[in-house]
Amino acid sequence: MCRTLAALRDAGRRDLLGLLAQHRLRLADVHDAFLSDPGAIEHLKAKAVSPRLGDLVERWLGWLASPAGISPRTRRKYSEKTRRQYEGSWNGFFSVLACGPDARLADVNRGFVLEYRRLRARATGGKRRKTMPGRSVSAATLNRDFAALGAFLTWLRDIEGVAIERPPLPRERESKGRERWLSAEELATFQHACPEEWWPFFATLFYTGARLGEVQGLRGADVLLSARRISIHEADRRVKTKEAVRDLPIAGPLERALGKHLARVAPGPNDLVFGDEFQRYGIVRYVWDATCRAAGISGARPHDARHTFAVHAAQAGVPIVRMQKLLGHATATMTPRYMKHAPEAFLDEDAASVAAHLGGAKNAEAEARVTAARRELKQA
Repeated sequence: MCRTLAALRDAGRRDLLGLLAQHRLRLADVHDAFLSDPGAIEHLKAKAVSPRLGDLVERWLGWLASPAGISPRTRRKYSEKTRRQYEGSWNGFFSVLACGPDARLADVNRGFVLEYRRLRARATGGKRRKTMPGRSVSAATLNRDFAALGAFLTWLRDIEGVAIERPPLPRERESKGRERWLSAEELATFQHACPEEWWPFFATLFYTGARLGEVQGLRGADVLLSARRISIHEADRRVKTKEAVRDLPIAGPLERALGKHLARVAPGPNDLVFGDEFQRYGIVRYVWDATCRAAGISGARPHDARHTFAVHAAQAGVPIVRMQKLLGHATATMTPRYMKHAPEAFLDEDAASVAAHLGGAKNAEAEARVTAARRELKQA
């Protein structure tokens, strides 16, 4: 090893000697690379001078929460939920990296991505992510983790001006998700078991198909019983997509439930319709689960109220285009999943209409021409 140090000195490699003196390089690693593959020394140097990954991630998370933190894709600020998910994803990355937060930026390379995808075992999601290692992750979680890594690398390139080779970030096919929904009998049982003060909140979810966050963000001016309309907009709240901005009709059962709630709470135009405990998901989930237990309903979550609305809309024969508008789906490809619940009677009726048109029994253009000719004859 002394000969290696002398050779580095004679070659004028003060950069490597300095890194060795700062203990940022191990002499044994430099010695082995010098003897077997001198070209590998540059790789060791690049890794040593690379900034500490934990410091960069901490600075990035701070930027996300700052006024300057604007998503280049949506052109909007990052939500608190997104920031928590990104932080959780990096806790997962650090649990796989040998040095944890002390790893270097150069460690985030193609090899790391492939190894992370191969292992698929680290702490689980949510608040328990740091304390439950060794659990396999789903494709959805893996995709969210790589989305967090991609956002971090984009920030380094566009905001920090750091040149780094961006490794390919694979995206795995996710499952189509749960489709738990409540039948009419289950919904009636749920309403009977639900606390009276909570039913207007859950009824809004069931009878509009709105997302939980959309209902939580409703203000007094957004609920117009006289017009039987609920307005979802982004004037004072964050909506998921621009297609989520829409007006939702208020059905009769929902009108009665909301009427009682508004009379009791009397919110002003800028006041939340559902404030206090309705804003905390933990309490919402607790009341929902307690109601389901009392009603004998298993396997249902608050988001399944949205599924319930969509399935019953399909069963009622609501056209898919109108369903997309009511649900606020960004693309039409998200809505057809519910059409398998459409009854066969509607399919038979549609098939009969198409067959009649194909057979010439219903030729709209010909009928229009005949009607116009008859009108001209009468006027003559």
